[in-house]
Order: sequence, then C-alpha cells, then structure tokens
Amino acid sequence: MKKFFPRIADQILADHLASKGAVLIQGPKWCGKTTTALHQAKSALFLQDPDMRVDNL
Repeated sequence: MKKFFPRIADQILADHLASKGAVLIQGPKWCGKTTTALHQAKSALFLQDPDMRVDNL
C-alpha cells in the first residue's frame, strides 16, 4: 500500500466513529474516501469480488 498522508477528515472521522460506531462517507470520485476509511477500519469487506459472493452473503 502507498504511504498514507493524513487528511483533515481523519480526526473528524475518528470523532464520529467514537461517538456513533458507524458513519457514511460521501464525496466525489478519487478524493480518498476509501483510503481514509481503510486507515481507521478494524475490518473491511469488499463486495465487488464475484468469487467471494457466497462467503459474503
């Protein structure tokens, strides 16, 4: 994985996750939503892999 550069949204996301437990991240394509979320996530589930469809269900 490439080097992660901290973003302004990182602390905001951390605060919201601490108080709510789940958040919705919205924004334009290629702005770093997934990278920012993965940096703070304890786990991740990618649904686009058709070989893992049955396991994900």
